[in-house]
Amino acid sequence: MKRIAFAVAFMVLLGTLAGCVVNDEDRDGDGLTKENERQGWEVHVVYPHAKNTTTYHVTSDPNKKDTDGDGLTDYEEFLYPDGRATDPNKKDTDGDGLTDYEEFTLGTNPIHWQHDLDDDGFIDYDEITYYKQHGITHEKILDYIQTQDVDGDGVPDGYDRDPLRDLRVEVRITEIMLMSYLDSPDDGIIEGEINISFDNSWVEFEETLIPRTNQSFNLSHIFDLTDFGVPGDTNAFSIVIKDSDEGEGLKAKSFEDGIPEYDFARLFEGNQPVYAVNFDILTDCTAYHTWGTDGELWFEVIDRSVEVDGS
Repeated sequence: MKRIAFAVAFMVLLGTLAGCVVNDEDRDGDGLTKENERQGWEVHVVYPHAKNTTTYHVTSDPNKKDTDGDGLTDYEEFLYPDGRATDPNKKDTDGDGLTDYEEFTLGTNPIHWQHDLDDDGFIDYDEITYYKQHGITHEKILDYIQTQDVDGDGVPDGYDRDPLRDLRVEVRITEIMLMSYLDSPDDGIIEGEINISFDNSWVEFEETLIPRTNQSFNLSHIFDLTDFGVPGDTNAFSIVIKDSDEGEGLKAKSFEDGIPEYDFARLFEGNQPVYAVNFDILTDCTAYHTWGTDGELWFEVIDRSVEVDGS
């Protein structure tokens, strides 16, 4: 009886130990035999901006279930859906900025760099590169490549001059000094009309201007700029100051062609009556001091763009 009990106990022990013995055919339990992993397979990949397919042979580690640690087992990399076998030694087979596992979950092609997940006109590789350069976290990037208009300005990211900012500027008139009497007849007071415009938006300020007096102002307006375009595109920016007196005071009489015109204050380079430039928000936001025959003008342009939180 004791022998039978001993034999039963021994068999139980063997059964327990058998569960601990590693299957030598698939040591890491990833679904591929040791021989499969050593023989390997071919990967056919198109790298960023490459025109041709690169084909090379890969093998995986028979002692690791997930050789590259990307979240896909070696078996899943070998039998990737639609025959798109990936490289078990690279987390990102095609080098597009997304790991093979991320591409599996997003449904993009892990062996071809060119895809646009949200159809915003911004290829995912280029979009990822852009966001990385601007310090956006990878977690946020995964959200952004699935969002057509990240900054919510109404322009899809692929057609947006700055997909991370709704572009806005504040124009502030700070000082005006007129050295000429624009009135006719001269009453010592000029009913000034100050017009500022960006693209198709404009604002008008009516102010009393006193000749030969340096006057301080705090006239400001925030313009929502046109975001459509590419980085480096500019906006049409202009300033005009004129005498808005009614009657004859509204008109200048000194033009050679004899045709009456509004009496504009020439406060800009070359004695121009209009300040008109192509404005680049990336380089031109600063303080300005201009002057001409009729006096001087001080103003500043401040970047008031609304940024998205990329942390």
